[in-house]
Amino acid sequence: MRRMINDAFHILTLIALIVLIIGILTWAGIIKCSVIPGWCGVYYFVMGDPNILIVYGDTGLGDPFVLQKAIEHPQYLGKRADIVHLKNISPGYLKNYKLVIVDRAKIMSTEQMKLFIDYASPPTNGKLVWIGDSGTVAVEGDELLLYSERHGSGENTVIGPWARKLNKDDGNYMVQLDKLLSVEFIGNYCDVKDCKDDLPFIGYLRKAPGQTHDLILGLDPNFEMRGNFSLVTKRFDSYNNEVLTVDALSAIIDAKGDVNPKGTNYGSTFTVIMISSPSGLGESIVYYSIPPETFLMEGQPKKTYLLIENMYYALLE
Repeated sequence: MRRMINDAFHILTLIALIVLIIGILTWAGIIKCSVIPGWCGVYYFVMGDPNILIVYGDTGLGDPFVLQKAIEHPQYLGKRADIVHLKNISPGYLKNYKLVIVDRAKIMSTEQMKLFIDYASPPTNGKLVWIGDSGTVAVEGDELLLYSERHGSGENTVIGPWARKLNKDDGNYMVQLDKLLSVEFIGNYCDVKDCKDDLPFIGYLRKAPGQTHDLILGLDPNFEMRGNFSLVTKRFDSYNNEVLTVDALSAIIDAKGDVNPKGTNYGSTFTVIMISSPSGLGESIVYYSIPPETFLMEGQPKKTYLLIENMYYALLE
């Protein structure tokens, strides 16, 4: 009898350890809860429902209120999404949410930017969705990071608006959102081209070669992309996974000269969805160069909720 009790104890201990390990891997974003049938229900029963926060500012690409309505639409996701202005966020506030979406927040201080980086990094390991040109305009007094400061040598030119420096009483910090997102911002499409309407035709969405990622599951491979979006370049010094691009069919040439010299050739293929991870494990950071709610706007010839639905299931289930 004693041996049977010991064996049962060892088996229960082993099961508890396995459940704990799976729970840690799920929390860290290394595995999705849906890979094990029934695990999502168990995981969220213990950890609490996967709550969502949309943070917005005063200017920039996107419409956070359309996005909120899309997430809460009862015929599609039907999930609750809280919404708050950028000026009201704090470290403790962000930690209450499993998914934070930053939309239409072009003007952002370096202090605010650091809050999102800290939220998405260990030990919090929050899921972060960054949209369009959010954080590409610094507030007065903020400083941009120079190439020479990041690398210890090189030119004294700024890297871009997502690379900042922060001087605080306890030291000087590099705030490197570009590394977290694994892209660098160039400018918005309508900053380099003359957009005659709100939803200019850009080209056709193209899925990355290979197995279809959950973020683009079910998406028409020749879906039209219409709408202003952010031109970004891919970084190659960190883990990233570009799962969706847009083929503009011909090179986009700078027609204004406000971002780069007039006539600059930006190429014809651009990132639409980039996935990255601060640890290199799992997929916890997603960048959208075009707000996914753009595909629900009036005037779209073919509307779709897919990108918003997939965002939820890919990151939380």
